[in-house]
Formats: sequence, structure tokens, C-alpha cells
Amino acid sequence: MIEFSHVGRRIRLESGGFHAVRVERSYHDAPASELQALTVEVEGGTPWREAVRRRYETANPWLTRIVTDPSRGLFFRQFPPAPGAQVLDIGAGWGQIALPLARACEVTALEPTPERLAFIRAAAAQEAVARKMHFLQADFFEIDFATRFDLVACIGVLEWVPAFRPGDPQELQLEFLRRIRGVLAPKGKVVIGIENRLGLKYLLGALDDHLGVAGIAVLPASLAAEQWKARSGKELRCFTYTHHELRQMLAAAGLPNVTFFAALPDYKLPEVILPLGNEVDAFFDNGGFCPESEGYSGTPLTFQSELQAHYRSLAPLKAASALVPSFFAVASAA
Repeated sequence: MIEFSHVGRRIRLESGGFHAVRVERSYHDAPASELQALTVEVEGGTPWREAVRRRYETANPWLTRIVTDPSRGLFFRQFPPAPGAQVLDIGAGWGQIALPLARACEVTALEPTPERLAFIRAAAAQEAVARKMHFLQADFFEIDFATRFDLVACIGVLEWVPAFRPGDPQELQLEFLRRIRGVLAPKGKVVIGIENRLGLKYLLGALDDHLGVAGIAVLPASLAAEQWKARSGKELRCFTYTHHELRQMLAAAGLPNVTFFAALPDYKLPEVILPLGNEVDAFFDNGGFCPESEGYSGTPLTFQSELQAHYRSLAPLKAASALVPSFFAVASAA
């Protein structure tokens, strides 16, 4: 059971329970009608991975991989929470993190997009883990949890937080992290998966995963916002960070104890996860390399040899690790 409040109303949600709060705006990576049709297929008995592949393998192979590839949850297999841990997955997406964790933990899947959460519920029933889960359709900003969590998963979410709420984008990100700090158990941790603002591939011209253009998101926040406004006429609402910048933000949110891991080639579908620093530099120095793609579309980059050569040149300088494409950050209050 978990307990939380919404606009002053106290709610207890039993294991396997579902509660919906109306959300005005949320992230969509597929039309609602398609997700609804997929959910009907899964509820009808089609294995959920097979249903996704049949619909998207040709039309959107990158989405197919993001949803169905087991590597999505590699970090939590390498560093699993303790059996029985109380887990909150914020922005649970299609359930790629929540479903496998529910085999050993009590998992709350918080997802604001109703069609996504319906898919997660259908897949959870098929995987026989629904009784280990709570399904909450809501905006994390609008829920006050009484339950405290041993682990909060925030994978590919922090950068998008300001896109769906008014206010200063970076202040919203900071407030989001403060709210996470508030729901952690005394020894609880948050795991954040996010792109590196100064990832080498972005410096060499790869499209940004959120804007779909090159050369803007790599800039410091104020300059990036200025150039995006001049180019698009719109306010920049998605921000990523270097590991130093993210460490500072986490500390300001009350989460000063941070360990960073390099995610290669990407946190979305990691193949190699190493503690940031000497191990990463040694990996590249010894010829290690994971071919990289446009995070926006999954299209393989055309400059793989240049990437590998630069990493190998930077490694003896102890600089390659600072330019990896993305991180996992594990943060706690103590």
C-alpha cells in the first residue's frame, strides 16, 4: 500500500491499485489511438513486446528498441535495489524500468500520460507483476506522498520537466529534485538518467535529443536559451547539464552525495556502464568504444571513427570521461 494526497484529499492505494488524476499536458511519443489499440492487443493475449514490434518495427524502429530492448534496464540489473524495496518510477513511460523491478520490489509507476499507463497495466498483468505494483496517473508536482521510497527512478525525465509547466525552466528542475528529496526514505536514493550537455557527439554536430538541432543545447543555459529564441522564436524549455552542473543542482536540492556513471553509448540503451572517471578513460585508452547514434532518432552517426579517435586521444589526458554522451547519477541526502 502507498499513501498520498492530491489537493488535500488523502488516498490509500492498495497493491495492484490504480488512481488517475487529470493532467493537462504530458509527453507523447506515439498517438493516443495507437497506444489504445496496442493495449487492447496486449489485453487480448498478444505478448506485449510482440505487439510493439508488429506495429512499430518498420515505421519507428528506434521507438521499438527503446520500448522492447532489455538493455533499457541494464543499470538496475547491475545495481539492483534490495528485494522488497519500495520503488517510485517517475515518468514510467512504457514500463521498461517498472516492470522488471516489480519482480523483486514494490513499484509505483507514476505516469501522467493515460494511454501509456494503461499499456503498463496491461503488460504488468501479462508479466504477472501487477500485484506488486501501484499505478498512478498524475503529475509528480501535484502529488504529496506520505509513503517514503527506498529508490526513485527518474530516467529521461528531468530534462523534460519544464516543457509541461509554466515558470523558470531551471527553477522547475530544481524544485522537481527537491520534491524527490522529500519522498526518499532516510537511506533512499534517486537514479537519474540524462544526456551530457557536453557529450562529444554533440560537440561534433550530432542533433540534440530534445530540440532535434545541433549546436544549441551544448551551450551554457543562458546562451542556449538566447540562441534558441533567435532561431525558433520559442522559449527553450529543455535543459541538460555537465556532470559538474548536475552535481551542483543536486546539492542545492538537498542531495549532495552523488556518484556518476558513464552510459555508453547512451542511457536509453546502455551497453557499458562504468563509474565516471579513471575507469572510463581506461576503457577508451584500451580501444574500447560503443558506436553512437542520434538520440533524437536512433540513426547511427556518420563520424564513428572520429569519435573513437577523439576519445582515445582524450583518455590519457583524463578528459574522455567528461565528454561521454550521457550519465546515470545516483544521489542521496547522506
